[in-house]
Amino acid sequence: AISNIQDDQCIYNLKIIFNAGPYAKVCWTRLRTLRMDRQLMENFVSMTFGEVRFTRIPDFRVPGRFSKEENARVAGDPLDHDMVVLFGNDNNHWYAIVLDNRIGQKKAIYYDSGSYSARLMRERCNFHLDFINKYRTVYLRDTLNVALQQHQDISSTTHRYVDGESARQKNGFDCGVFALANVEGYIR
Repeated sequence: AISNIQDDQCIYNLKIIFNAGPYAKVCWTRLRTLRMDRQLMENFVSMTFGEVRFTRIPDFRVPGRFSKEENARVAGDPLDHDMVVLFGNDNNHWYAIVLDNRIGQKKAIYYDSGSYSARLMRERCNFHLDFINKYRTVYLRDTLNVALQQHQDISSTTHRYVDGESARQKNGFDCGVFALANVEGYIR
């Protein structure tokens, strides 16, 4: 779903979107570490960029022989994109965060269709922004030797946190659908 939205936005010259996927929080939880280290980044990259990407955009395809490293290189620096889409899952509940990098729009919009408090969602935003910072430095810069155009870390200072005011689900299983719908609604 996000790949199609990503392609449509690019084809019509609307927005360039970095799909960070759901694996940041999953990898962190699975490794049960409080450190965002190289092992965590390798796990994230394997899960996020380890498969050939479904896309209609030739520039988004890995040229030549496929590798997760080249796929991550082709995806580029998240902060060079208009938006970064992030999903998280805590205790079987999905939420979404859209990091809007456009000039004059810099913010992190969080969506929760359940009952997370604003404080908890701001903590989730802190985690994901810190994760993007570490991914950029630990993996893109230090592992792949990608030259980063933007050298400033992102935080609640650079991207204010905004409640996207998701509709509330009426059951215990539609949170993923709400997360996708919220992201699509914001992007379009």
